[in-house]
Amino acid sequence: MSLELLKEQLRKARIIQKGDYRYILNAITEQEPALDPSILDDCAAKLMEKLNFQGATKILTAEAMGIPIATTLSLKTRIPLVIATRRKKGTFDEISVDYICGYENGVLHINNIKSQEKVLIIDDLISTGGTIFSLIEGIQKAGAEIVDIGAIFNKMDYGGMKELEKRGYRPKVLLNVRLNGHQVEVEDC
Repeated sequence: MSLELLKEQLRKARIIQKGDYRYILNAITEQEPALDPSILDDCAAKLMEKLNFQGATKILTAEAMGIPIATTLSLKTRIPLVIATRRKKGTFDEISVDYICGYENGVLHINNIKSQEKVLIIDDLISTGGTIFSLIEGIQKAGAEIVDIGAIFNKMDYGGMKELEKRGYRPKVLLNVRLNGHQVEVEDC
């Protein structure tokens, strides 16, 4: 039911341009409008129906926009959550990976992913795939295994999903969105 509210918000969303990247102002990725908890709850429940999370020992997301949905999934599945941060902590197990996404680049620091763990990657959306590629690299450096990848929606205009699929990954998403001028087209997956 609340996924329907999100779809309605996406269809009415304002699109803003920052450099070459186009943002969709919406509750999930920009908290514009404010993020209704029922949207998170519904999106998490629907993602759980699609994801292979059984056996996962950790959920990994990157700060900041993946945190709400990853936290909700962690609460529902009882799987511990790890947040990759831009801030280096200097711990003995820290893994640093470069990332390039649609609107910025930098370094993410991942802690608490051990060899042989089974990791579920969660993000708010897939656009260029850059953030998810960096999380994949960090998991591989740790010697851990990726059990699945999930996001609420795929911004089709940026090609990240196709790049992930070319490399053998099959992320689960709830919605595909396409930017058509100043309109957002939304379809179920």
